[in-house]
Amino acid sequence: MATWEDGPEYAPRVRPQAFLIPEAEPLAPVHTLAPAPAYPEAEPHFNPPSGDAPELAGLVPSLAPGRNPNVPFEVVTAAVTAPGPNHAGSPSATRSPYEPFGPPGPSLKGYLPVQPMVDPTAQLNPAPFPAPGTQQWFAPPPPQQAPAAPPAVTIGQIFTAITPAVLITFAVGALFAWLSLFMLALAFTLSARIAYRRESVRRAFSVAFVILAAFGGVSLLTDGWNADVLFDSLASGAQLACWLLPLVVFGIVGSALRAGERPDRTG
Repeated sequence: MATWEDGPEYAPRVRPQAFLIPEAEPLAPVHTLAPAPAYPEAEPHFNPPSGDAPELAGLVPSLAPGRNPNVPFEVVTAAVTAPGPNHAGSPSATRSPYEPFGPPGPSLKGYLPVQPMVDPTAQLNPAPFPAPGTQQWFAPPPPQQAPAAPPAVTIGQIFTAITPAVLITFAVGALFAWLSLFMLALAFTLSARIAYRRESVRRAFSVAFVILAAFGGVSLLTDGWNADVLFDSLASGAQLACWLLPLVVFGIVGSALRAGERPDRTG
């Protein structure tokens, strides 16, 4: 039992008047294990067995009755030799080990895939070349079939592939010069929705921006830093790009559709 001597957490909340040792029986002493006995000093001595030793011939196991290992076992009835129908269907006394267990199951006909039959009249190998000097040798080769024409592409399909949003921004930029810069940048952003030859379309916009920067550089070299003249020069270049870029994009997307290309993957 813990007391106040074991720590302050065991002290009573109210200080007692006196501290008395409780009356309890003393603890029983702990029994310790006895030490292990010491090793004997002398070598242990073993006495030989008393009595006569048995004869060695009597310890040899008897071989009779035994069996000839060259002779097979004689089995009267087993799972393999159980009576059953033979190949002819009549019961037999012994079952052939080549017969299946139990009655035969349903026929597997119909469960296996049918192998395709080759038409005996089909020409497996190409016809041999005619003999030299004959009439067939000098005859012209048979006419070959012309390659299939590519599918026709309509203007509506090209407009749909370019997306109406890109065409509308080009049209607004081409009509209003003061909006051409903003419309050209917006058309470049919306061109990401074009699903055919995106790299070529972006390259065309990059060329337009380089030409536009050249317009600005010529304006700065000619008239100096004049905001109005610089804006007019850039607006004129952007308006010209809004007229020419639709034709370039129209040709890029149209050639992709005529070639039967698939849309580029997004992301």
